[in-house]
Amino acid sequence: MKTPTISRLAEIVAAVLLVGIVGGVVWAFVTPAMSGRVVGDNSAIIPATQFDQEFAGVAVFAGIMLVVGVIAAAIGWVRGREWRGPWEFLAIAVASFIGSILAMVIGTQVAHWRFGDPHSMPVGSSFQVVPDLWLDGSVSGFGSEIVLLICAPMAATLVYLTCALSSRHPDLGVGDLPGTPDPQLVGSSAP
Repeated sequence: MKTPTISRLAEIVAAVLLVGIVGGVVWAFVTPAMSGRVVGDNSAIIPATQFDQEFAGVAVFAGIMLVVGVIAAAIGWVRGREWRGPWEFLAIAVASFIGSILAMVIGTQVAHWRFGDPHSMPVGSSFQVVPDLWLDGSVSGFGSEIVLLICAPMAATLVYLTCALSSRHPDLGVGDLPGTPDPQLVGSSAP
């Protein structure tokens, strides 16, 4: 049995955060943009036909975060064998939640760099802008941004639980139960 090290758990958390950031950057490049026209100083018009792009952009982010959650759980399960269990699960869930926040912030910033600021354009010019993921009052009550922030932890939870329930070993393959042979040694030619 390998002894769990904090550095291994920190490596897993860092990898999950990095996957979240990459997910945000991917969103910035694949999300559908809305087109509009500058009509005056600090005012712009986006035609009503473009508003479906706003909902599509939010849906694309949610889908990407679901994939991020699946990857986060896979990273934890494969790389953190000696940490398998509640502590690793908690670390992955928290890291994927924080990774979602980073994805939202960094992805939105990259998208703004990509398309520019319509307020700095001359009157009459056309622009493209991505939807705002911070749902400023468009959803009342408990919903709001938390809906997008729980996509990755929810997917990570489902995948991690599936891996745990599918494990052939009562100790999840860690090898720390008394009388349980180390799964890596079973079937090997070692004495």
